[in-house]
Amino acid sequence: MTKLKNLRYLKLEENFIVSSFPSEMGRLNDLEILTVNGNSMYGEIPNGLYKMKKMEILRLDNTMTQEPPWMVVSDEGFTGSINPLIGDMQDLRWLFLSDNPMNGTIPSELGLCEKLEIVRVHRSNIGGTMPREVCQLRDKSLNSDTNTGVLYSDCSLNNSTSAPFMRCDCCSDCCDHTTGVCVADD
Repeated sequence: MTKLKNLRYLKLEENFIVSSFPSEMGRLNDLEILTVNGNSMYGEIPNGLYKMKKMEILRLDNTMTQEPPWMVVSDEGFTGSINPLIGDMQDLRWLFLSDNPMNGTIPSELGLCEKLEIVRVHRSNIGGTMPREVCQLRDKSLNSDTNTGVLYSDCSLNNSTSAPFMRCDCCSDCCDHTTGVCVADD
């Protein structure tokens, strides 16, 4: 697959694929859409993925089924953190990372992706504070007032600790990290 250098769309969602990303993923320089959501994917996101500067839609969500009989491998879901190189993906419009055991924080470099319309990082282990640079995108395409953009994170009060998992003053929708219930803030 990584030898298909002219590949522009790779849509593999909901196919019961059990795999990690090939380390050579960054060779697909022309890739604009990558959707692997709803599979039993696992492992760290290779740094090469962040070199795909033409990427517009990146859906890596819903990779953890957490329930037999669908759970195939014990370590389902993408791990690691979001690399600051994500700021080089300036054509990025959709970023879906929810329902993954990813950790760390949102890098401020995500704010360089000024075309973002949808960001979903809820139901993950990504915490901290939403960077000011990302919040400033709410004045652009990531703006729910125009019904074109949403920003989801685990910023609701957490039922188990009474504190939000992520602090976000600009999210359009806040979710409870423990229950997964989301409520629109806008």
